[in-house]
Amino acid sequence: MSRIVHLSLKVDDIEKTGDFYQKMFNFRDAETKKTRDHTSRHMTDGEIDFTLLSYDEGATSAESSAAGAGPCIHHFGIEVEDLEQSTREIQANGCVVISDPGVIPVKFRAPGGTIAELVEIGRYKTDNGGQKINRITHISLKVEDIRSVGDFYIRQFGFRDTETKKTRDHTSRHMTDGQIDFTLIAYDPGTTSAESTASGEGPCIHHFAVEVEDLEKSTRDIQGFGCEIISDAGVIPVKFRDPGGTVAELVEIGRYAQLGMA
Repeated sequence: MSRIVHLSLKVDDIEKTGDFYQKMFNFRDAETKKTRDHTSRHMTDGEIDFTLLSYDEGATSAESSAAGAGPCIHHFGIEVEDLEQSTREIQANGCVVISDPGVIPVKFRAPGGTIAELVEIGRYKTDNGGQKINRITHISLKVEDIRSVGDFYIRQFGFRDTETKKTRDHTSRHMTDGQIDFTLIAYDPGTTSAESTASGEGPCIHHFAVEVEDLEKSTRDIQGFGCEIISDAGVIPVKFRDPGGTVAELVEIGRYAQLGMA
């Protein structure tokens, strides 16, 4: 089974946003570097490379605006054994490669409309440095057809279904790469909840989740950092807009383990 090893947010201020994740969740810095038309601040929760991207003013590459013009969860990376073969396979499945020719990792628009990338094994540094770090345990994509999109990830990367259920105003198909919960969400037509459009109207990587020991305390803590709670009152997990403008959520420890991830 291929693994999700990377999650990237496009933000306006990588210093401010990164410092928030460092102070709030103890994410650890790995490196900051300039690549082509953007600067990236790589951090980690000990298992996943968590990267903040800031594109140069006036950048015109296809990648720079592939997930939208403003702050957004830009893409996630899936580790594969053979980059060239996997690239051919995703193209055979109708995916459009959006990276410029010769650029590695290989970014592509997956079925459902969101952006992912193929990365070679061992690309990202994810050592926790002996520190205790809150873990990213969940990534959620908003799509129109959870059946066809989910079937793609099963065929191409070996992801496994755990459960499909109806919750409030959406249907969610939970899957796993063996480590994190990977969920496809389809919102009901006409829904008006704040969560449904928090990351945009169309297909998008909607949010990711960070596991915390005390949900109530962490909710107060993020509000102390100026984060806006966007979940409806009393709804758990607690979704919020982070200082970089993207949507994340707080989840209690073990929430996704019950779906048979491990």
